[in-house]
Amino acid sequence: MDLDALLAPVIEFFSHGIGAQIAQIFWQVFSFLYPANAEAAGPVVIPA
Repeated sequence: MDLDALLAPVIEFFSHGIGAQIAQIFWQVFSFLYPANAEAAGPVVIPA
């Protein structure tokens, strides 16, 4: 199984034209949902 033969058309599609625009939209949605500057997780205090 040649992985390069499988991935080359996908990479080519998302590199040019409408594929690049679709990739940019997905990247913007991902960046909005999972921001890089979010607070770090901390311990949750459970009242006794």
